[in-house]
Amino acid sequence: MTWVRGFLRIIMKMFDKIAIVGVGLMGGSIGLAVKKKRLAREVVGVCRRESSRRRALRAKVADRVTLDLAEAVKGADLVIIAAPVGKIVGLAGICVKFMKKNAILTDVGSSKKRIVSSIEKLSSKKTNFVGAHPMAGSDKSGVENAQAGIFKDAVVVLTKTAGTDRRSLGRLGRFWKSLGGCVLVLSPEKHDAHASLASYLPHAVSYALSLTQDGRSVKLAAGSLKDTTRVASSDPELWKDIFLLSEGPTLKAIASFTRNLEKLKIAIKKRREKTILRFLRRAKKISDGIPGR
Repeated sequence: MTWVRGFLRIIMKMFDKIAIVGVGLMGGSIGLAVKKKRLAREVVGVCRRESSRRRALRAKVADRVTLDLAEAVKGADLVIIAAPVGKIVGLAGICVKFMKKNAILTDVGSSKKRIVSSIEKLSSKKTNFVGAHPMAGSDKSGVENAQAGIFKDAVVVLTKTAGTDRRSLGRLGRFWKSLGGCVLVLSPEKHDAHASLASYLPHAVSYALSLTQDGRSVKLAAGSLKDTTRVASSDPELWKDIFLLSEGPTLKAIASFTRNLEKLKIAIKKRREKTILRFLRRAKKISDGIPGR
């Protein structure tokens, strides 16, 4: 009956083959989580360089790691592009040429509107694309920092448009829930509007705050400066692309932040104690309500 047990193990898998294009922090974490949860019979990672391939193999984030993108995506039921946002559309254009009919193509990019609209235009009818953004990560990068539990209780946004295949959307939602994520379905436009305040702006402010420091102030750094500038240690190339891909929402969020900072500046300058206190109390109430505090 050994063959029966083996057969049952295969059909119980969520996917037969998953290909992860880009096995850095995010792609590597997905690979580790999929393997831990046994959601696929085979996990194949794709790297651009041999040195990256060797690091991914050492981290055991996939069953196989290859430099051959076409070979990796052939026969895959699910292809996840976990590359930097500026490279996602180009890689998707290659993937769709080799993917099998009815396979699901997705990404993990922090920006959605331009990526989703571009990939939907180039996707063939046989490929089902669903945009995704797991709101998880770290200021660290590289596959050596990958963690299987990084998606536990993390919000994972899936995008829905008029062209989204509903069955693929549901299947991908179940996949992310199996990894521990809390799935939220939004339009690409709403995703970018919300993410601009929850993610893009905090990074922009953190980078600007870091630039405002001088040599002496850094030596006096305590918890507040360390906490508020932590994400400024994130990959500059990655965030350059995110800011440019989501230019409109990012600029709108920065303008809103600037207005609030200006209100505080004027209240301090004019020594309006009640205004300052009201400002700080309102801000504290919102901060105290952020999940996970």
